[in-house]
Parts: sequence; structure tokens; C-alpha cells
Amino acid sequence: MNWHEVYEAILKFWDNIQYFIAGFLGASVVTRYHKDRLKTWHDYTVFILSGAFTAHYLTQVVIYWLDLEPVHAGGIGFLLGAFGGMVIQELTSWIKNGEYKNQSFFAYFGEMIKSWLSRGKK
Repeated sequence: MNWHEVYEAILKFWDNIQYFIAGFLGASVVTRYHKDRLKTWHDYTVFILSGAFTAHYLTQVVIYWLDLEPVHAGGIGFLLGAFGGMVIQELTSWIKNGEYKNQSFFAYFGEMIKSWLSRGKK
């Protein structure tokens, strides 16, 4: 194996994980704002990895659906990682708290978004 083949292998590997890394970083940044809900290292791990996998698998789909330029892929991956971690964390808390017996996930998630957006407002 020569240097050219090694370089090509590194570029291919980077191309395969770049959105995963962007989502990982996005979810890692957002954990600061969810300290009250993330109690254990397991919660942090699930939050960050779910954000990373969400970004890894959905970045190209979102870019295609919204007809965005590929140059924005890193930012889209970062945001998908941040929101993907939040959605999966809310889904697990919806199940853990038994809220699935009382209301649908979309209603529960809508209330969570409303409370999240109204923080700091009187």
C-alpha cells in the first residue's frame, strides 16, 4: 500500500464520519443546557450518541429536502446533532415517566418545546 492509497483511505473514512462528528459536537454543546434532565453518565452517553447518529443519517436527507448547498452540511449536521439528542432524550423521558399513557409523544414534545422557548420570560 503506497501513500496515495493511504491518503485515499483516510479521505474516504473522513467522508463517512464527518456528519457523525458534527452531530457529536452539536449534542455535546447542548448537554450544558440539559443538566437538570441528564443525571447519570448513561443519560449523557445516550444523548450525545443519539445526536451523533441522527446527524450521521439525516444530514444528507435534510440537505436534499431543503435544497441547500452541500457547503452547509457541517452546520446542518451540528444542528441535527443538537436537536436529535434532545428529541431522543425527550422520548426516553416520555417513556420513563409513563406519560405515554396520558398523551401522545407529539403533544408531550410540543409542550416541552413551548416550555423550552418560554424560559426566562415572565
